[in-house]
Parts: sequence; C-alpha cells; structure tokens
Amino acid sequence: MKQIALILTLLYSALNLNAQNIKFRENIDKDSLFNVAVQKLPIEMRGDFTKTYKSGNEQEKEFLLFMTLMPESSKQELIANFENKKTEIQRLKTEFQKLVPKNYVVDIEFKPESKILTVSEEITIKIYKVKKKDEKEYADEIERSDDLKVISQNWNLKPNSNELDKIIKSIGWTNQTLDQIKKLLNEANCISIENGKITTIGFARSGMGKYYYKIFEKPLNEKNKIEYTNNCQYIFYKDNIVLEYGGGAIGSQCFEKH
Repeated sequence: MKQIALILTLLYSALNLNAQNIKFRENIDKDSLFNVAVQKLPIEMRGDFTKTYKSGNEQEKEFLLFMTLMPESSKQELIANFENKKTEIQRLKTEFQKLVPKNYVVDIEFKPESKILTVSEEITIKIYKVKKKDEKEYADEIERSDDLKVISQNWNLKPNSNELDKIIKSIGWTNQTLDQIKKLLNEANCISIENGKITTIGFARSGMGKYYYKIFEKPLNEKNKIEYTNNCQYIFYKDNIVLEYGGGAIGSQCFEKH
C-alpha cells in the first residue's frame, strides 16, 4: 500500500493541472474498465491498486484508472515493428526530409483522439534552425543540441487551429503537408519524427516514456557503436539503426532488462 501511495503522490506532483483536466467520456463504465485494465499490471501490484481504487473518492478513482490505462510498449514490439515496417520507415524518413526546409529541423508528433477520455486529436511541433558552421565540419559531425537554435516549441495544438496554421506557414507547410506526414507515420505504425543528421522516429509511448528509432545516414563506426550502446537509453541494433528509450518524469529511464 505504501508503494501505491508513493506512486500516486509522485504522479500527482508531476502531472498536476494536466490530471485535473482529464475527463472520462460519459458513456464509460469506469468500474468495469478498471477491472479489465488492472489485469495488465504485474500480479504483485494488482491487489494494492484494487484496494486503493475501491477506497478512493471519485477523483482518486479516476486518476488511478487513468494510470492503469496509460499506453504500453516494449523493446520487443519496437524491434518487431522495424522488421515488419522497414520499407515504410525508410520512406517516412526520406519523404519527411524533403518536406523540411534546408537548415531546419522539425520534430512533430500526432496524438490521436481518445475513445475513453475527452481528449481530441493534438499535434506537437518543435522547429529549430541549424546554426551556421563550416559546411565540411558540420557534414562530418553528429548533430548535437547545441548546434540548433530554437525557433518555436508548441505542445498539444488543435488541428486546423489558427495557432497551428501560423506555425506551419513559417516553414512553408499547409494542412495538406500535415496530412501527408500523418499518412506516412500511420503507414510506418509510428507517431512522431524529427529530421537532422540523425533522423529520430517515435514508435510508441509507454507509460510516461517513449520508444524511438534513431536512423543514421550510414552504418555506425566502432566509436559510435560504443557511444550508442549503453544498454540504458540506447541500444545499437544493426547497421545504421539505434534503438532509444526516453524515460518520462517518473518511472524507468532505461530499456527493460529482458
């Protein structure tokens, strides 16, 4: 029970206002949904979660239900998707690079509408400008965060909104561009992409973390293999592919051990 209380305290702190804005759709039977959702938790945690849920007030129940419904993925699913969607992932990388203006880096994620929560489709988009450097020097480097100047960072924008329209126009994009990117992502069974000297493609969220593919322009040399094989955030997969797990504010910061 202490473990559950600690989890709840930390998550309330991390999510604060976001959690308060979450509403379940009116036609949802929350108790039945919890009874199903709790079964995906490790068996040693189910009892405490169920006791905490049953003894909680309405707000606490909704928050605990929300936590049991958070998305799940794994290293195994990340690898399986790459092998099954190799061609589509490469097409996504190539076509997205063509859409981004020269000397810009764009990171975009599409979040679908929830069937359980009153959360509509949202788009997160971040735009950076590559700092001017000696072209040969830059071509030989792996891009670093300090090579980029932040132009704009915008989370959870609504499709077809004036705010989103203004942002995409700044890089010459239209709603048709967004539709094209979304289609490419769907075909690759992925949710986000960021171009650059390394293309980073988001496969799936898991809890408060996220699984990615990092795709280099050429196979990694031995130095880069060592750099991207720490068995925590990065795992060298093969050739020019590195697997990445980005942990959230709370929870595991590394790939699972198995």
